[in-house]
Amino acid sequence: MLVIAHHDIQDTEKFWAAAQSLTAILPSHLKVLSVFPSMDMKTGTCIWEAPSVEEVQKFIDDNAGSISKNFCYQVNEAAAMGLPKVELDAAVHN
Repeated sequence: MLVIAHHDIQDTEKFWAAAQSLTAILPSHLKVLSVFPSMDMKTGTCIWEAPSVEEVQKFIDDNAGSISKNFCYQVNEAAAMGLPKVELDAAVHN
C-alpha cells in the first residue's frame, strides 16, 4: 500500500540529517518512494510503500518523533491524481 507521511518539523537540521541516515537502514518491508521538503525545510511530505500505515507511523515516531510531529495515512490509490505511474504500478503489484 502507499502511505503518505506528513512532517511538521521543529528542528530542521536534525530532522533532515536523521532522514538521510534512516533511509539507509530502513527495514526491508518499508520503502520511501519520494520526499518533498518545503522551501524552508520546516514541512515535509513523503510517499512510502509499506504493509500498513501503523508501521510507517511507528517507524517515523520512534526515530524522529522528538524533532517532528508526524501524520500518516493510506493513499486511496483509485482516487489519487498525480502520482508517478511507475511508482503507483510498482506499489500496486508488490
